[in-house]
Amino acid sequence: MKKVVASALVGLGAAALFNAPSANAAPTFYFGDGKKLTIFQMVQVWNVYTLKNDPFNKDIDARNDIYIRRGRIGVKGKLRKDISFKVWFAYDNLGKNEASASTGTANANSAHENREFYIWDALWTWHLDPEWANISIGYFRPQVGRESITTAFKVISFQKALTNFDVRKHIVGRGPGRETGINIGGLALNKQLNYNFGIFDTNSTKIVKDIGGKSDKVGDGKKWSPLFAVRVAWSFRDPEHKKYKMGYTQTYYGKRNGVTVGLNYTYQGETDVFKSNSLRGVDLLANFGPVDFVAEYDWLYRKLQTGESGTDTVWSVKAGYNIKLANGQIVRPSVMASKEDIDKEDPNNAKESLTGPAIKQEVYEISLNWLINKDKFKLNLSYDWGKKKDKDFSYIGVGFQFIY
Repeated sequence: MKKVVASALVGLGAAALFNAPSANAAPTFYFGDGKKLTIFQMVQVWNVYTLKNDPFNKDIDARNDIYIRRGRIGVKGKLRKDISFKVWFAYDNLGKNEASASTGTANANSAHENREFYIWDALWTWHLDPEWANISIGYFRPQVGRESITTAFKVISFQKALTNFDVRKHIVGRGPGRETGINIGGLALNKQLNYNFGIFDTNSTKIVKDIGGKSDKVGDGKKWSPLFAVRVAWSFRDPEHKKYKMGYTQTYYGKRNGVTVGLNYTYQGETDVFKSNSLRGVDLLANFGPVDFVAEYDWLYRKLQTGESGTDTVWSVKAGYNIKLANGQIVRPSVMASKEDIDKEDPNNAKESLTGPAIKQEVYEISLNWLINKDKFKLNLSYDWGKKKDKDFSYIGVGFQFIY
């Protein structure tokens, strides 16, 4: 019996060693025939000192707020050599004071305070051809708008630009920007061309009315149209991706010398909310040695059932400079400017768009990023300020980021 136990312990020890992650990798388990499973986590813990938040209340005290800005836990891997998957969950804004001037909605209400835990992405990809034909199905972001399709854990700013939030709300009606659908994408022409084409079935009540009778905006559900999303990006010199993926970054830590220009387009026909809804956008990513530069401009068009139409606009510009230290760490000062303009004001809601979810706002940022282990262990110090509906806000932010 002792020999059996000893043999079992040795076997388990060997298996653990076989599956043990390296110092920089998440735990991965292999099952043969190309099957594998990786468990991963990501978290951003912020300390925000709000100096002014007039959009909330012009008389509020300055205040400090420590909270979990973003938390992720999930699994990814392969069902077989040609089918990969990723399913992860989010727990955001735990402990956030609703009067803090930073982005994000406080995770609190009278019934379930700080208890929200929800699906973030759930997608499966068949790599029909690993380079030029990859078919994804599930719940994920339509592949349009560089800021929206770039994870907040890989941007060069402390907070994400307005081109993240407003694009998502305009096309799918919800802040996380996810929707159920199918997408085909790939790389071509020596990896210089990256394309994506997706069809999505929207169900947010901001896009299609509530037909269940649970709100005062009940519709009859007669009108239905799918959302089409198209993105084409061309790289000059170094390609943006060595292999196809739906995850993006804004820095290559000084190792890339190239420029990528992206063209974005979405269209959705008539629903019970609007006659038509679309987005047109252009974005740019430039990485030349230590310099990172990101820019985006989007036109948000909507025609309502009443016949009213309008085109709101949103843009962002970021720049960073990577200073490599002798110990391999990186210090990166960066700046950001982002602004949203509305075409037609809603007469009942000043500084809000008549035709869509946009509002009149702008944000500016100066930050210093200390990349101790690139983005896997990073510290941020930032000063952010701007206007929301012509009211001033400002805050100082300190952030801790871990990817493991």
